[in-house]
Amino acid sequence: MATLSLRGLTRRFPSAERPALAGLDLDVDDGELLVLVGPSGCGKSTALRLIAGLDSPDGGTVSIGGRDVSRVAPEDRDVAMVFQGYALYPHMTARDIMGFPLRMRGVAREERARRVEEAAALLAIGHLLERRPGELSGGERQRVAMGRAIVRAPAAFLFDEPLSNLDAALRAELRVELAALVRRLGTTSVYVTHDQVEAMTMGDRIAVLRAGELQQVGPPRAIYEAPANTFVAGFLGTPAINLLPLERSGERYVGAALSLPAPPGVALPDRAIAGVRPEHLRVAPGRGSHGDAGAQGEVEVEARVVVAEPLGAETFLYLDAGGTRLRARAHGFATPAPGEAVRARLDPRDVLWFDAGSGARIAAPRAAS
Repeated sequence: MATLSLRGLTRRFPSAERPALAGLDLDVDDGELLVLVGPSGCGKSTALRLIAGLDSPDGGTVSIGGRDVSRVAPEDRDVAMVFQGYALYPHMTARDIMGFPLRMRGVAREERARRVEEAAALLAIGHLLERRPGELSGGERQRVAMGRAIVRAPAAFLFDEPLSNLDAALRAELRVELAALVRRLGTTSVYVTHDQVEAMTMGDRIAVLRAGELQQVGPPRAIYEAPANTFVAGFLGTPAINLLPLERSGERYVGAALSLPAPPGVALPDRAIAGVRPEHLRVAPGRGSHGDAGAQGEVEVEARVVVAEPLGAETFLYLDAGGTRLRARAHGFATPAPGEAVRARLDPRDVLWFDAGSGARIAAPRAAS
């Protein structure tokens, strides 16, 4: 195990207008599982390739265990990588595939066999060791790929969207297994994904990237409850957060959908964005009055249900409030139907406030204070 440190890591491609990575500074603690998350093209896979040595940086350094490996060959960095596409030799058995890295390093046959059996037991694939990739399912192939990485006992694991080729049910199953396995092994790990669910549920910390730049890094809950800017707020959360532009009018901030009191003790600009998580909108059937105050200082908005997405334990509601679309999350199936008039209530203390110009967060809700 080892710490991993990136300092000023930069990568430019000749055909691109902007750097794929622009001066990335990031530390991964010994034994930590850090998730790099962001949309396609944000630089997360580029960062992983630079850590692995599969690409060379244009600037900055990569250090593993205090050793600068920026110009060290991949095979000498003591890292193991698990790819999205499995990368299994079709003519080999699972046993031979898992033992291949050890064979290339000159590890004795008996030691190779022992490590392969141990890794197979961890992954519950001992009964598959004599099969070839063509005889395995997608999930079984990915377990073999993970076993190939585990047998090396590396200083760090690197995962490049390893579950994205699997169906939804299997992806959820392996997500749980993989997170538990990495924590059991205690190996420093960097996991790349565009899936916010994987990021929120797997990582000890999350690093959010956008256009090659680090937006925020921290524990999942901290980032969800106190996002650094509107991009981070909008990227994490299902359904996505409601971002509502408002303008100051006296002691209130007024927009097309609602009017909110200015938060006490916080200096806001004349134009701000109110961030409202869908779970903070409480929806009830019936008409209210646009902008009315509900119980205990709640703001009440009249709306109409456009779409309802029942998911079993909860239902996602998409509302129209005077031309403004709002997203809400309700419990169970017993929710208003499409076309039905509703009242959406909101406690102003749950609102996230952002600067309308820069998008930076100005004030956090009570949950994050």
